[in-house]
Amino acid sequence: MRRLPVFWLPLVTAVLLLVVAEIAQRSGLFPITVAAPSQVWQVLVGNPRLFGETVVPTLQAALIGYLCAAAAALAAASVASLIAPAWTPIYRFGVALSSIPLTATTPLLVVWIGNGLSTRVLIAALASYFPILVGAMQGFRAFESTSAELFHVLSASPLQRLRLLVIPASLPLLFAGLKIAAPSAILGTILAEWAGAERGLGVLMIYALGAFDVPKVWFAVTASCLLAAAVYALAAAIEMRVVRWQAATVLED
Repeated sequence: MRRLPVFWLPLVTAVLLLVVAEIAQRSGLFPITVAAPSQVWQVLVGNPRLFGETVVPTLQAALIGYLCAAAAALAAASVASLIAPAWTPIYRFGVALSSIPLTATTPLLVVWIGNGLSTRVLIAALASYFPILVGAMQGFRAFESTSAELFHVLSASPLQRLRLLVIPASLPLLFAGLKIAAPSAILGTILAEWAGAERGLGVLMIYALGAFDVPKVWFAVTASCLLAAAVYALAAAIEMRVVRWQAATVLED
């Protein structure tokens, strides 16, 4: 019963906001550039294939880029934790990479690589790399010094120290980075689709804006927000299953 507010309160709030938006639009309180929720729903009902043609390609590219970024960030953080002199260069490289605006690099990557899946995956990976890197690097140093001394006294092997000390202590910070990076991967993919793609939510936005199809524009925007929220919620759900002690603390609070 204690978990019900965690899941149902956001859902009830969202439903109430949709009802208020529907009433406001039907009452003429919103301009014509704001579609009613029922109009957005009719876009999907009138063309059921629209989901597979737009949401699925965007989700596919975002997930591949997200997983590639997670693998690269974890590998870099592992090297930084094992080799002390490499800590600063790896972190500074991540900062430099994250400071490059994707709006400037995306058209260049489209020209160099093309507008295929590889470009969208690369942009999604670049958008989500730095938060995961920071979470992993800080997490791998989050263990207490007294615990490290205890492992040393017990003559624990490096593998035991990694498995029983470093990884469990790093999970809260690591998942914080993973949750922040998840919506960034979706947004990076949509940005890449704006620069050039055949299918996806970004392509739908561009076409709908050009045709001044307001309901379809809002469908694309709503689907993008829901997709980013769903990926974040998935990462949070995995965190609650893995980091059980933190989830129990949150529920008790």
